[in-house]
Amino acid sequence: MKLSWELLNDLAAHYGDAFYLVDLTRFQANYEEFLGAFRAIYPRSQIAYSYKTNYTPRLCQIVNQLGGYAEVVSGMEYELAGRVGAPAQQIIFNGPFKRMADVERALLAGAIVNLDSPYEVALVEQIAQRAPQTPIGVGVRCQFAVGDTPSRFGFDVTSPVFRDTLVRLRALKNCRIVGLHCHFLAPQRGAAAYGAIAERMLALADEHFAPGALDFIDLGGGFFSKMTPELRAQFGYPIPTFQEYAAAMATPFVERFGRAEGPLLILEPGIALTADVMQLAAQVVDVKTVGERTVALVASSIYEIKPTLNNRNLPLQVFAGPSTAQPVTSGPLDLVGYTCMEHDCLYEGFTGRVAVGDYVLFDNVGAYTNVLKPPFINPAPPMIGHYSYSDFSVIRRRETGSDLMATYSF
Repeated sequence: MKLSWELLNDLAAHYGDAFYLVDLTRFQANYEEFLGAFRAIYPRSQIAYSYKTNYTPRLCQIVNQLGGYAEVVSGMEYELAGRVGAPAQQIIFNGPFKRMADVERALLAGAIVNLDSPYEVALVEQIAQRAPQTPIGVGVRCQFAVGDTPSRFGFDVTSPVFRDTLVRLRALKNCRIVGLHCHFLAPQRGAAAYGAIAERMLALADEHFAPGALDFIDLGGGFFSKMTPELRAQFGYPIPTFQEYAAAMATPFVERFGRAEGPLLILEPGIALTADVMQLAAQVVDVKTVGERTVALVASSIYEIKPTLNNRNLPLQVFAGPSTAQPVTSGPLDLVGYTCMEHDCLYEGFTGRVAVGDYVLFDNVGAYTNVLKPPFINPAPPMIGHYSYSDFSVIRRRETGSDLMATYSF
């Protein structure tokens, strides 16, 4: 089915004047293409989908159905992984803040917990002592120089603390270090930079572990998604493909271990799988000129398409309403949101035509939007899943004021 003003207007009649469209077919295709690119080089590759990027249960269910792992960073996300059917053995618990109860539940169930800091080592020691007959497997997050800004996460592999951590964990009779983990936002997210990270992780494995001792080496995420030429041009440097990431990162593994042996190579993509699978549709409700600036008010906000407040214009389509409905305004103009914040500008310098009653459709809004959108002024819009703009179904209903007030006491 082809997207049109009539279709968007019909959806708005059912779901409201702003809503997400979630392309479930594209999400599965992204998953399969990303994993396929790595497995074509190193068959022992696996995806652990980054829940924090977009924890919409329907997407998490698709990952589970395809045999993927769940990468979670909180007790809440761990519970979600269980609710969508992920076995504990296919859950990777990352993040810098872990409560004792969450760590204990995960470890005793057989999940992988990647330790980020010495305080977590102390938690593992206590858990191992309380459950001496239960095998425990942990990973260790590694931190080393990548780019100009040091990361605050993980263990500095050049420090005595890192070596002491390995000693402490190896002293626990029922605990085994099963893997090494890292997660960096490499400079310009370039494939060559991620390849260098892979090489460094392999060197660390060689330095600190006997051959075959590790079940996995987890290289984290941070990879670019697919994007339109318009969006690519705003970065000013090359945007790697999935195949280029795979060539840079998986090749060192196959050179070291061959295609049938070696540790599992775990990738934790989030943006790469989700960014281009969601669009936000919003109706234009007003157009006015203030001084020399023309603005078109839409039934959405910057928090619903780019809550990290980056200054890039996302790909935009305008679906014009009936030609006689409203006067048409030609750009340049700014598309602005419903909040009372001056920075609430969804698109700056739009040069096309806009009229009240039109629908604007923003692409590449699938990463971090539904997880970072604050309950500010308006509740979150609904999410409508579809297959090629047909078979529409609600995968998250529109939030209500009652939802937002449910945790307060009156």
